[in-house]
Amino acid sequence: MTSVDELRQYLSRLLGWSNTSAIDNALRSLELARERRAQLLLCGAGDLVPIAYALHRRALGPGTPFIVCDPRRRNTRATVRAPANYVDVEAAFAAAAGGSLCVRRRRLPDQFTALAERLRSSLEVQYICLDESSLRWLVRPGPIEIPSLLDRPLDIPRIVDESLLDAFSELPGSAPLNNQDRAWLVDSASTFSDLEKSIARLIALRNSDRVSQAAARLGMTAVSLSRWIDRRRLPAPVATVSAA
Repeated sequence: MTSVDELRQYLSRLLGWSNTSAIDNALRSLELARERRAQLLLCGAGDLVPIAYALHRRALGPGTPFIVCDPRRRNTRATVRAPANYVDVEAAFAAAAGGSLCVRRRRLPDQFTALAERLRSSLEVQYICLDESSLRWLVRPGPIEIPSLLDRPLDIPRIVDESLLDAFSELPGSAPLNNQDRAWLVDSASTFSDLEKSIARLIALRNSDRVSQAAARLGMTAVSLSRWIDRRRLPAPVATVSAA
């Protein structure tokens, strides 16, 4: 687990360095969730699973399980960058013992209502719920609302730099990105999840001889990584990397 100061630093990146009241409230929400005294609700645009996963690792420690229960996805094992997903709520609950179970409000699994009270009262599992809007929710001490990066253009360079430091610590031995790469990340940043995904994939590509090698480091297929590259105008020398 990280210290309170380190957790506050990460929350400052998510919420805005000057948004002290939101940071204090988020720290309180995390404390209650860690003690299994309240559910943790994250709200915001884009995929919030990577943010929930990052908060989990900092609050409970990287060795504790983090399980997503999303019925629209198949059962998957955890990879270097993504958590495991279970379709069945009972299997997800069992796998999350001692850690966190994460769901999306708009993708609740079948029979989830019957299990909700068990999750909320459990001393074994921390319950995290993700939603695009908190207007219909009355939870205490309140949801953690993640502001859009598009509303924080002046913060994006600092967010990129701090996210790069995190990524290099998770991918040891990687060479740093150049200024052109950093500028591309700043210009293309739209959501936290997309930014962190772009950073990890760009680092893997820059430190691999082939797309297949980079994909293996990321725990994804070379076809998926190649499609991601094709949809973006990445700075050279990514264009010269072989897809073989």
